[in-house]
Amino acid sequence: MSLAQAIELSCDVYFYQLGLKIGLSRLVAGGVDLGARERTGIDLPSETRSSFPSAPATEYYNRRFGPRGWSNAVSLNLAIGQGENAQTVINMARFYTALATDGKAAQPRIVRGESHRTPLFTLTDEQMDGVKKALAGVVQRGTAAASQIHGVMLAGKTGTAQSGRYAGSTELNHAWFVGFAPANDAKIVVAVMLEFGGHGTRAARIASKIIEHYLKVQTTQVLNTEGE
Repeated sequence: MSLAQAIELSCDVYFYQLGLKIGLSRLVAGGVDLGARERTGIDLPSETRSSFPSAPATEYYNRRFGPRGWSNAVSLNLAIGQGENAQTVINMARFYTALATDGKAAQPRIVRGESHRTPLFTLTDEQMDGVKKALAGVVQRGTAAASQIHGVMLAGKTGTAQSGRYAGSTELNHAWFVGFAPANDAKIVVAVMLEFGGHGTRAARIASKIIEHYLKVQTTQVLNTEGE
């Protein structure tokens, strides 16, 4: 299985193996560099900071669990977004603005104002194209295939996050989807998290409807302007 296929189908085993190859120290340091511990700076009071290990990883896990209370197997959980990782919805939306464009993340704002974008990562054009194609594949033929938009290439990723809460023997998972469209010329990024909502496919359907509505409105505005 290729990386693109693993993204499309949410293959946990692929990312377990990838996490082991990358190693816990680099996995944590990379997440920190990508802003996994940061506030977005949105113009709202008391923004909650996302939760993610600090670097160096060994010191973080020793403080949290004690020197004998953990093993490098924690990288398996972290590699699929679980474990000591709890992102805010707005931070995920911010990160996807970088995926949707050129590696620079937009600072979210409620009040319209000057746009600020912060470089998060640098990839070649070929690498960026590969990432976007993989995320588009999630919607074309992967875990979000039921959320396609006719005539528009939607790209994104589903997520099903464990909550640790149960109804009987069934865990009440959180449903995630973050995506953007059109895939190669993004006009909108949408992040949806349904608390105790189940599988990420449910969140994808909601995000798809939001994006579809927004793009129709934008198209109508352009046509009206051209008509004038």
